[in-house]
Amino acid sequence: MKFVPRRLVYTRDNSKGKPILKDWVKGLLSLGVFFVFAYFALGWTADVVANNISEETEAKLFQWLDVGDALSHQAEFAHLQEIFNRLKDAPDLRPLPYRLVMLEMEGPNAFALPGGTIGVTPALLDEVKSEIGLAFVLAHELGHQQHRHALKRLGRTLIYRIAMGWISGAGDLSLLNYSLSLATLKHSRDQESEADQFGLALVYQTYGTTEGAFEFFEDMHALHGDGNKLGAMFQTHPLSEQRLADLEQSATELRGPIERL
Repeated sequence: MKFVPRRLVYTRDNSKGKPILKDWVKGLLSLGVFFVFAYFALGWTADVVANNISEETEAKLFQWLDVGDALSHQAEFAHLQEIFNRLKDAPDLRPLPYRLVMLEMEGPNAFALPGGTIGVTPALLDEVKSEIGLAFVLAHELGHQQHRHALKRLGRTLIYRIAMGWISGAGDLSLLNYSLSLATLKHSRDQESEADQFGLALVYQTYGTTEGAFEFFEDMHALHGDGNKLGAMFQTHPLSEQRLADLEQSATELRGPIERL
């Protein structure tokens, strides 16, 4: 009996090396699902580690971070230090060695660094004049400290870079890098909103009012306008008008129904 092989009808496309669109789509979807899962899993891991670092350990790890200067001889900074001391004595704050420094940088700004250091720029003192306005800026930065935002950003940056370095041999990662940047910006905006809410509550707890607390954001909004809602995707901070709307609503809720009458 002579053996007659069957023709490979159903595999002829593969045997000729022609890609099948359905297989490409399935592969891309699987890859996309994998990277989305990896992003959330790695971010969650970094946040868990940051949340479980004790305040004592955090202070020791970043005690080398000696930046800025107290500049206590300047009257403006001395007044700011008094406000800061009042805020950092709140009983619910994490027990960190909080320190206020002046950072010689351009533009009005403030920063929260790991270990309890908060820096302000000289231009901030020129921009914000009221005590409640300055208190809210500082309370916002204390909100970053309270929620360990600096630690979480550092942890996520390290773990993402390690992961990207590990898979860098896979070819062109420009699209992946771009997607990761957008996701990181979204995470940063969420942190800013969280710090806003904490800072507002801390100001109200300390001063019994929020009147004048939004001086800095109001000035930024007057300077830059409403902004582009689509462009907000590419920013580290929420749009000023959205922040102000959210803060005004929270301030109304803090005052309570009797005080609003």
